[in-house]
Amino acid sequence: MKYTDLKTQIRRNIFSTLDILRHFPNEKPTTIKIQLSRFLKKGLIFKIKRGLYCFQREDIDEMLLANKLYRPSYISLETALNYYGIIPDVPQEITSVTPITTKLIKTPFGRFSYTKIKKDLFFGFMKVKSAKNQEYFYLAYPEKALLDFFYIRKIRNIADLRLNLAIINMNRYSKFSKSYPNWVAEIKI
Repeated sequence: MKYTDLKTQIRRNIFSTLDILRHFPNEKPTTIKIQLSRFLKKGLIFKIKRGLYCFQREDIDEMLLANKLYRPSYISLETALNYYGIIPDVPQEITSVTPITTKLIKTPFGRFSYTKIKKDLFFGFMKVKSAKNQEYFYLAYPEKALLDFFYIRKIRNIADLRLNLAIINMNRYSKFSKSYPNWVAEIKI
């Protein structure tokens, strides 16, 4: 596998070893590993974490990367709330939820936290097109991000929070809140 072949076959900035194996089924995994090592040393590709690489560091979309680092997951909590302008505070890490194990991943591109949520609460997200490329990432609806925030951070009183709730769709909020425990559904916004 030559670098030009890799660039031709893999058209996304972020790619995994599995992506390479799919595009080059006749290459031995050891040969691919050696080539990747050579490409890394020459600065042609960059390692994000084991098995995950990118072509251009400056073109990394952290939201897209969050979805690729740990699957299944969707961006929620403080990151989504800030994205929508519901909270003014900029989080120090990209926050996501997942139906599997809670995890913190540190990369050269930032910190990514994943908080476990019950499987029956893993809903209420949409595909959003990346601002940097033609790919998509999963992001909670504003109402779902708010409910996840209350539930996971165990917030029962919002009086002291600086929340801008202007974009909250109350019908959707009410519908989503029915899946949560009563104490979450009873929070008045």
